[in-house]
Amino acid sequence: MKKKVKKIVDKLSLPTLMPIVPPSRALRSVTSKTGKGVYASSDTLFKGAVFGRDSLEVAEDLMLYKPRLVRNILLTLGSLQGEESNNLSEEEPGKIVHEYRTTMVDGKRIDDVSRHIFEELSGKWGGDEESVAYYGSIDATPHFIRVLLAYHNQYGDKILHKSVTLRSGHKLPMSIILENSVSWLVTKLTESKSGLLEWQARNPHGIPNQVWKDSNEFYIHENKELANHNAPIASIEVQGLAYDALMLASEHFDAKSKELQMIAAQLRDRTIALLWQPGRKYFALGADYDAKGALRIIQTMTANPAALLDTMFFDQLPDEQRQEYVTAIIRTILSREFLTDAGIRSRALRESKLIGFWDYHGSFVTWPKETHDIAKGLRRQGFSQISRELENRLLNVIMKSGQYPEFIYVDEWGRVLASSPSPHEHGDFVLVESTNHPESIQAWTVSAVMSIVAERLRSKVKKPQKLERDEWQVELEAKMLIHMPRVNRLFTPWSLSARYPTYPYKINKRDNMPRVQPVIQTVGKS
Repeated sequence: MKKKVKKIVDKLSLPTLMPIVPPSRALRSVTSKTGKGVYASSDTLFKGAVFGRDSLEVAEDLMLYKPRLVRNILLTLGSLQGEESNNLSEEEPGKIVHEYRTTMVDGKRIDDVSRHIFEELSGKWGGDEESVAYYGSIDATPHFIRVLLAYHNQYGDKILHKSVTLRSGHKLPMSIILENSVSWLVTKLTESKSGLLEWQARNPHGIPNQVWKDSNEFYIHENKELANHNAPIASIEVQGLAYDALMLASEHFDAKSKELQMIAAQLRDRTIALLWQPGRKYFALGADYDAKGALRIIQTMTANPAALLDTMFFDQLPDEQRQEYVTAIIRTILSREFLTDAGIRSRALRESKLIGFWDYHGSFVTWPKETHDIAKGLRRQGFSQISRELENRLLNVIMKSGQYPEFIYVDEWGRVLASSPSPHEHGDFVLVESTNHPESIQAWTVSAVMSIVAERLRSKVKKPQKLERDEWQVELEAKMLIHMPRVNRLFTPWSLSARYPTYPYKINKRDNMPRVQPVIQTVGKS
């Protein structure tokens, strides 16, 4: 059966008359030819650049279908693991890299645009003339632990015996790389004042928000005050990644099993105590500290809490508690606040006035990566039908666009906005005041599509076992399906155009746009 599925995946294409690159070919366009795994995109901004979290997202999506690619991703990230403390690069022993760029990619010199980006980042982050490695992300390391141990559980011990050459020239087996990452995670949690996994940029020219929604404006309070970047910040979805990393590590390291399980339980309970909002029946985005050092909750409603559905975060809770939190997340994330024709908004519609323009992690944007993560979480929690509804939206909008976009603009009614018209095109269009054009072929969008289509083909080759569900799960899914607009999987230009009319937009990208810029002070010493 595995061979049948592999053959299907290798030839994977979308049955459509639309002019879209098959996902297998799109994946090849972002895959390193020299064994580095995947690059974040094949477009402009991230071409030829290895990103920790992007690579790991692709690895999880393709774990069953592209094991060699997943192995290359893990070995590459292992070889880039931090060895020392450095303020400029924000490197720390055991930490997994956020972004890695080189002037030579697959044996060729990078183009002028990539060279300009490289030189700018290398100057800010302490790179040299040939490479720059920057470690400014809090989520890559727990995600690495989760993916590495999932790969080990699926394919055996062999990967842990593989040795990698670090940037210093030292060689280490992946088993030690794993231990170092777990030690980094435990140390970070032990040192945390809030009890959550927190970040704080050490380089004043580093990334202020060191999580996947890394735009300057995303971490903002409902009174329009930016989170305080001069003190640690925590985000809810990171706690789910850290919980999974600790629990999987507890299964692997027998001698530390009880200790790691205890730390995981403390992290989960602290997250719930701080970030669960009983009045709203939803989780807050995260927490920061005010200028006097007092802990504050960032109550802003976002899609981030829904990422917990695709973790083990709720698994060990009493049934009543698990039901309460899972139900609350599902009801909220599938309400008009978040649900659109393209998937899930990054920030709730009610929060759309927080930022004075269409920020690219805001209320008028959906990310295929996030919609796919939520769909995976719904299926994991026993809600396969509503998961399929989200997947249908994602697949349809990809086919309609003819690309694998980084993100998609949507309006307040949840309608999908089409790619920007050319300067010579006339007619009505939505003027979007924003800072970003989406990359056209983003690696984790490609892997999301491949994962969905492959899973559906796999289920035809081998019928999946029917999961036993509790009565509350059956009833909740039935209610959600009654109230949410249903979307079928569409395959032809005519059906797609009928369901997704073209609403063109044009970005008004002004240099003098009043952007909110967080102030970051240098902390610590290298």
